[in-house]
Formats: sequence, structure tokens, C-alpha cells
Amino acid sequence: MTKMIRRGAAVLLAMALASPALTGCSDSKSDGDAKATASAPGAASPSEVTGAGTASPGADGSTAGATSSPKPSGSLKAAKLPVPDDLHGALEDTYFASAKHTYPKAKQENVVPPSHVLFGKVTGANGGVEFYAAADIGFKDIPLSRQDGPHVWKKDDSQTAWTYAGDTGGNLCGKVPPALVQAWGKTCH
Repeated sequence: MTKMIRRGAAVLLAMALASPALTGCSDSKSDGDAKATASAPGAASPSEVTGAGTASPGADGSTAGATSSPKPSGSLKAAKLPVPDDLHGALEDTYFASAKHTYPKAKQENVVPPSHVLFGKVTGANGGVEFYAAADIGFKDIPLSRQDGPHVWKKDDSQTAWTYAGDTGGNLCGKVPPALVQAWGKTCH
């Protein structure tokens, strides 16, 4: 585990030194409200973008029964995907399981359901696949929990459960590969 953390830290350091600082994300379109709507997974064709770099280490999870693929690396192919109907509930449950450690008095019925949900995947040149979701979420009775955002979840193609990657603090590009951020219609600064 420590070896994986060191390797991930080395990759992130190399990326940081090789590219300008990513300080924030914004809509690259001027369409105002960018709310995503739930639809069936095959309902729309994904918009794809190719970029260079590696995905963040430490992700787990995706479809049941699949074997684990390597973490995406090399040139990344990113695709914005339609939001599946069951994604909102999975993100809410995973957020609560993680946030209850930070907010021990919080109750699941006070979780504000995810909004402005973005969903997509990155596939590396090495065949590795990771899925990402980003959304605004928090607790109704804890304003601090809704302060920044968006929040990010991820999983690889071998697991069924999402992993909560954290609150971005307004910097979506710090937790999601830039190629996917671009496919979502956002920009990194």
C-alpha cells in the first residue's frame, strides 16, 4: 500500500512539474445552468476528448463480475456519459458513509441529494478504465458541508461500489483527469 502511495505521489509530482498549475474550472460554454438529467446509459452518444496524462491513483469500483484492469495511463480517451437512473442514490449513500466521520451527528435523511451531476469515464492507452462522477451535495442542516464543491466519486471497471474522492474546493481539475473535465464542457485554468 505504501509503495502504491509513493508511486502515485511521484506521478502527481511529475504532472505538476510538467504542466501549469490547474487552479479552477469553469464552463467552456455560455449556456448558463449546466444541470445534467438522468437518462438510460445508452440514450446518448458520448462526447469524446483525448488528452495526455495519467488518472489519479487509488480509485476502486465499477461493474460487477468484471476483472480489474490496470489504472489508466498514457494518452487518455475521455467520454462524457449519460447519467444512469441509479447513480444519484449510489453517490448519496457513498457520500454519507464518508461524511459521517467528519460530521458524526449528521443523519442520512438530511443529505441534500446530488445535483448538477456529471458522469464519464477515462480509458488509458494501457487499457485501464476509471469512471468519475461529480456533483454538488451536502447536509441540509450543516451549511459548511455545502460550502465548496463539486464533490467527486470514482471507481474502476472491476468494482460495484463508488469511492468518495472528496470535495474539490472549487478545483474540479484537481481530482478529475483534465481530458474528462474538457469532455464535460469545463475548462482547467
